[in-house]
Amino acid sequence: MRVNLVGALVRNAPFATEIAFKKGLERIGHIVTSVDTSQKNQVWDYDADATIVFKHLEREECYEDLKRCSGKKIVYQPDDLRFVLIKKMMMDMRTYCDYAFTFDDSGARLAIEYGYKDARRLLLTADDDLYKTIPEMRKDIDVSFIANLSNGPNHASRRRMVQVVKDAGFNILAGSCFDIKKVVEIYNRSKITLNHATDVGQIFGTGYGYQCRHFEAGLTKTCVLSNEVLNENVLGGFLVFNSEESLIERIEFLLSEESYRNSYAQRLYDELHESHLPQHRAAEMIKMIEEFK
Repeated sequence: MRVNLVGALVRNAPFATEIAFKKGLERIGHIVTSVDTSQKNQVWDYDADATIVFKHLEREECYEDLKRCSGKKIVYQPDDLRFVLIKKMMMDMRTYCDYAFTFDDSGARLAIEYGYKDARRLLLTADDDLYKTIPEMRKDIDVSFIANLSNGPNHASRRRMVQVVKDAGFNILAGSCFDIKKVVEIYNRSKITLNHATDVGQIFGTGYGYQCRHFEAGLTKTCVLSNEVLNENVLGGFLVFNSEESLIERIEFLLSEESYRNSYAQRLYDELHESHLPQHRAAEMIKMIEEFK
């Protein structure tokens, strides 16, 4: 299949999610034309069998290029459609795309409500060329959380989680980092890596769908401790918390039981390699495209 893959392939290199999907498609033999609409003079394959747009297009003139593409046109929204801004983005993209991929089932149902002919859940993945284990790395960080901790209301639970862990006296490293080599090093040095979904009205310790962090940290074979995922049960290789008390209890348990930490880390690592690498996700993507009518 010939595919236009449209997204942050240049501006967010080398860690863009789009790049992981591109690698996956190419690994299973498909022809990918990369288009980053933040850049000028991009070359589109107007006769591609499918054009997949991550989120939206960066420049207005690129919508004319999208119109010229003759194959199936699909928007992939890896963010939560419960956000007002994401909902608007999806409704705007309906003018140009008939189909949608979303990172969770509820998003797919919402996309159909917004007028898409068909929408499917397509889980995220991570680039296993980037996220990997570093042999013999010393585990000298108790807990890490590499994520956006901005002051907005959508990150309130993340900030609360970090503060609770700090107040309990654990050695935690938390904050944003865009140096992927450093991120991978931090995961490898961490005994536990935390995850908390963004806030869309749910209670602390819960969230919707799997974030990139589940896959990225999992591929480094670190032990992941995540918020309770309300609408998915595909991955089983991590412990969950759903309150401040259970957060501290799980951390205390995992720090005191190295064998359990290692067991969870290995289980998630094995799950990802068995079913959730870029080539696995690409195969799912192609099957869904073929099923779109």
